[in-house]
Amino acid sequence: MSFGGDDGAPSPTITLRALGIFLVALVAFAVLAPTLRFSVAQQEQLRQLNARVAAASERNADLEAQLALWQDPQYVQAQARDRLGFVMPGETPYVVIDPETVTGGLSEAEIEAEEREEARIAATPWYLHVWDSVQVAGESATGEEDPSGLTVPAPAAG
Repeated sequence: MSFGGDDGAPSPTITLRALGIFLVALVAFAVLAPTLRFSVAQQEQLRQLNARVAAASERNADLEAQLALWQDPQYVQAQARDRLGFVMPGETPYVVIDPETVTGGLSEAEIEAEEREEARIAATPWYLHVWDSVQVAGESATGEEDPSGLTVPAPAAG
């Protein structure tokens, strides 16, 4: 009497030895997996810390180079001239102004119109400016304007 298939091969059975090896491997994996995961996490943390140390040492070297520059009196004098516009006694400073930068590329007629508008605004009392801003705010809230010049209040939301 045969327990296998038609070809006479024995049916697959699990031996006690194979089951024992499988259980030992499973326990070993369960014990070692968290340890390996922790080890990988520590290596990543170490890599990040080494990168931060390298960046800090590079910044430290840059700051030391700047400190060495600021110890030189000629460098300090050049920085005072460039940044603050200082001049030595007896020197005449010259400042070159680009007309495109000052006018913003506007024509003379546009510049004169802006100057007239600024003069008109300066001649108007402050309380009229406040009232104008209230009217503009009301118009922008409703988008409608009353024929009398007053704004129509927005309907109450409710």
